[in-house]
Order: sequence, then C-alpha cells, then structure tokens
Amino acid sequence: MKLAGSYVRRLIEKRAALLAQDTEGVRDPDVSVVIRSRNDGAYVQQLFADLRAQKFNGKIEVIVVDTESRDDTVAYARSQGATIIQLKQTEFTYPHALNLGFQAAKYPYVVTLVGHSSLSNRMMLKALTYWSQRENFGGMYSFPLPNSNSTFWDRLGANTWLAYLFKKPLVLQRSSPGMLAANCSIVKRSVWEALGGYDERYAGGGEDVALARSMLAGGYLIVREPLCSVYHSHGLNLRDTFKQQWHWIQIGQAKPQPFDTQKIHARRPDLR
Repeated sequence: MKLAGSYVRRLIEKRAALLAQDTEGVRDPDVSVVIRSRNDGAYVQQLFADLRAQKFNGKIEVIVVDTESRDDTVAYARSQGATIIQLKQTEFTYPHALNLGFQAAKYPYVVTLVGHSSLSNRMMLKALTYWSQRENFGGMYSFPLPNSNSTFWDRLGANTWLAYLFKKPLVLQRSSPGMLAANCSIVKRSVWEALGGYDERYAGGGEDVALARSMLAGGYLIVREPLCSVYHSHGLNLRDTFKQQWHWIQIGQAKPQPFDTQKIHARRPDLR
C-alpha cells in the first residue's frame, strides 16, 4: 500500500505525461542500478518488478551491494541476474558501499537505490533520458514518499510540504540536506569519477550532499525531479523522527562523522 497522498500522486502522473511527450523519439541511455541492501527480502522483489516495469529501452544492469543479509535478499537478486558485491558489516560505511557499486558499474549513468524502497512511477528512467541531454548534467534526485511501513509523521509530511515541493522540477543552485540521497538518485558516472567518488571521510552519512557540493562547485547541473521519487520509510515514531532529522542536519553541514553502529541504532530501531 502506497501512502503518498492523492495530490502528490496526481502531480507525479501529470509530470509523467508531460515527460513522455518531451522524450518521444529520444534515445534512452544505458544505466547501471546500484542497490544497497541488508535483510531486504520482504521488499526487494517489488523493487526488481518496478525496474522491469520502467518505460525505458536502454540497457539496465543491476548491482547489489549487500551487507551480510541473513534472509533471501542475495539469493533473489542473483536469480534476477544481478551482480552481487558482498560487504562485511565491519567494513561497511555509506560512501564505501556506494563507491564499490560505482566501481563495478559499466554504464554511463548510475541509479542508486536501497533494497527496502520501491519506485513511485514507470517513468523515472525516462526522466534521465530528458535531463541527460542538458549540458553539464551531473545528477538528479527527489524526496522519498511514505511506504506501507510509514507512521503518521511520514504521512503528514507527504500530504503537506511534499505537495508543494513536487509541483515542478527544480534546478538546484546550492546544496541542501537530502541532495543526491542514495535512496534514489541518478549520477553521471564520469562526473563521480572526475570528483573523486563519494568522500569516504563521511563514513556516517552526508557523502551524498558532499558530492552534490562538489558538483555545484564544478559547474555541473543537479536537478530535483519529482519522477525520481521512491516509496521509502523507516517507520519511526516522533522521537526517532526528530533524532533522524537532527542527524541529517548535522551531516549536511560539511562535518564528516565516523560510522557508529551504536548511534545509528539509537535513532533507527528498524536497523537493530
């Protein structure tokens, strides 16, 4: 069950219809999809189904960077032809997992997802077809929508401020929290490489915003595109929601933090 709110869904549908017209006759680029996962067996089948349902004619490869899943996440992904990169928990950091996926990617654009997300529409990759025609395209992203495990606080956000933010695409001029977030972003691989990849000093998070800052400083285009949205929730209560928001604010201030499992579990009980 998807809980984005009917107004937001209508905005996405309207944007999809317009983009279908704007990309008619344009060749779709080839893409690599990097999925970061850990015990996502309850969700990953839907995510693969969403990728297969995309209205897109470019080649798609899937790379799963998995951190010691104890369920059937890896087995299912392998059965779907995905390349599997297995990472030990003791070696995991957010930027390291992403860099491993980008290093394995063979196509010019890389989609980043997490295994417990699902796509909000069938035109996400067509949005890449549209924006990749722009000079100096660097990347695109959007804000997540509440999934079936969402709380009241997730749904409240989706039906208020998200409705405003989803009205139209926005070319960004400065960095902000959530920019190029790994739960769904699309990055040009050559730009990632030119900028030195995700900065591994940001082990505890914020590597996405750091890359966005580097892109903007280098004159690359970053766009917030509604069709790049995914359904993605953590099912947090009000207290943990505030903790998570405060963490995002901190890592968005260009202050690298180490990866601290204890602190993560304190604000994200779903990862314990």
